[in-house]
Amino acid sequence: MASSEPVPPSLVEQVAAVVTAHPAVAGLHGGPFGAVATYLPGRRLAGVRVGATGEPVEVGVVLRLGAPIPDVVRALRTAVAPLVGGVPVDITVEDIELGPLGEHP
Repeated sequence: MASSEPVPPSLVEQVAAVVTAHPAVAGLHGGPFGAVATYLPGRRLAGVRVGATGEPVEVGVVLRLGAPIPDVVRALRTAVAPLVGGVPVDITVEDIELGPLGEHP
């Protein structure tokens, strides 16, 4: 992730896929005013922001009710860190979706 090079779309998509694969994650969230996002060729991926080298990766999530939030955040951070070369990973829980974990697809 060099600061003068664009962010590889595949990296942003991998981060999004790893995060949304967690059973407690209902989806990604762009945060206030959609500020947590990465602009990719022809589109914008809300909920994941990969910046320049050394900048933290930001991820906004909506969690499903039922899982301990600190445990989920820790698991997401651990899953994303190897993908982004060890830069800090900031996970923000933007909302909680009501309903137990078992009631969602």
